[in-house]
Amino acid sequence: MSDYLGLRGHLQHGETPLLGTFVIVPRVEVVEIAAAAGFDLVVLDLEHGPFGVESLSPLIAAAHGAGMYAVVRVAGNDEQSIGAVLDCGADGLLVPHIGSGDEARRAVAASRFPPVGQRSVHLWVRASHYGADADHVTNADLSVAVLAMVEGQEAHARLDDITATEGLDAIFVGPMDLAASLGLAATPSDPRVADAARDIVVRAASAGRSTSIFAATAADARTWLDAGVQLVVLSVDTSFMARGFAAAVSEARGVPDHTSHGKASR
Repeated sequence: MSDYLGLRGHLQHGETPLLGTFVIVPRVEVVEIAAAAGFDLVVLDLEHGPFGVESLSPLIAAAHGAGMYAVVRVAGNDEQSIGAVLDCGADGLLVPHIGSGDEARRAVAASRFPPVGQRSVHLWVRASHYGADADHVTNADLSVAVLAMVEGQEAHARLDDITATEGLDAIFVGPMDLAASLGLAATPSDPRVADAARDIVVRAASAGRSTSIFAATAADARTWLDAGVQLVVLSVDTSFMARGFAAAVSEARGVPDHTSHGKASR
């Protein structure tokens, strides 16, 4: 983690882009391995991962202990879900399927304490160091990042309304669902998907929002980092494991590795 005031400060003022990965296997070991590999951030995935908020605290603690930020992709855009995740000490929220300015404003309001937002105050949760942080309310609002996932044609069409949301820190492009919305789910590498993603990134940056995106491959990640995207989330733990296992088996048996290296579920 950097010396900026939390992930929000890094996205707003950091000169060095961040590289993260999705985690859907809720194990401390997976988080620690990601840190040892050199990732700056993990996205703990409550939307697609088979776990809930009760599993978050040790995973977030592992990320922080290893010097990484911990972002949580929530399953829904509601006050209870968002508040519970933040009480566990998450550095940021990734809110899926934001399709309008109203939905983006709802996510921001659920993430900030009154009078700015509607997040419920509890001073003895993990995020406040169980009451030891006397400035928890102020610090949380200054440091917690809110990222809105734009991942469909409808959201793309309403992008200006979404980026105008006060307090929203970043736009996160979800190219896999974007491909599906374009009728290209089977061919997410189609140039039309990249063109749409690039348009979202450019317009979000022009509106003063930080930019972030999912990259299925390291080559894609390099492309987006070179393009100036502040946060690139590369693949997912299960994809890394599947490819690593398959490569090891192929090498041991002396047979070609026929696994697909360009696909990653998210």
